[in-house]
Amino acid sequence: MFFFIKKVEKMYPMLNIAVRAARKGGSIIIQKYDTQKNFIESKKNYKENTISKIIQTVHKIMTDIISKAYPNHFICTTKYNNYFKENYVTWIINPLDGLNNFEKKIPHFCLSISVVIKNKTVISVIYDPLKNELFTAIRGKGAQLNGYRMRCSNINSLNNSKIGINFLMKEQYETKNYFKIIELLLSKSIRFISSGSSVLDLAYLAAGRLDGVCNFSFKPRNIISGELQIRESGGIISELTGKCFNYFNSTSLVTGNSKFLRVILSEIREINNI
Repeated sequence: MFFFIKKVEKMYPMLNIAVRAARKGGSIIIQKYDTQKNFIESKKNYKENTISKIIQTVHKIMTDIISKAYPNHFICTTKYNNYFKENYVTWIINPLDGLNNFEKKIPHFCLSISVVIKNKTVISVIYDPLKNELFTAIRGKGAQLNGYRMRCSNINSLNNSKIGINFLMKEQYETKNYFKIIELLLSKSIRFISSGSSVLDLAYLAAGRLDGVCNFSFKPRNIISGELQIRESGGIISELTGKCFNYFNSTSLVTGNSKFLRVILSEIREINNI
């Protein structure tokens, strides 16, 4: 027990650095958001180059803060999205989630930082700079929103539940099956929300603002930070097939509290070939 307490105490300095980096990166994002030109009317190349520069700037600022505090830690860049250095403390940075929202001046986007040790996420920070909402979690110590404890919703039925959804259809087979799932869930009076930010969807679930999240298309770095917050707030993550979720092998996820997840998975199993 004493060893566990000492181990957790070592996490707090890293959390403080993660929060500092997130707030600094968030201040740059707000600055660029307020001063950017209207990307909708801009030429494609100009838009892509401008957004790319913003992301690079935010990423560098956050990386510099982390590197200065922990020069021996490994910081995951976009080139290494799917790899962890098992012998290192690994920091995974997502400098801007909700890119399309940012481009079109829809005020719903965030940045995130995760710390992974021996393939386990131990620290998570998700920051919405416009709303100044800071979602944090430490493995084994719970999850918080601006310093207040978060808990998943305790809903245990599909009726009138609110689910965040994200999908990008690539193959006809996947499209047919996913639409079957959506049609089924709609018949249960579920309300879907497609917010444009998969990371904030997971943070909102941890905070009880959403009852569930279905994600048919994701990158591991977009899930890692939210996964810890969900587990620390009492939620569970699974594949739509009911199998255990894995960052790199899974192609879909569904999440919520245990009772809600059991209900939704039992409904999904009724669909053929899922």
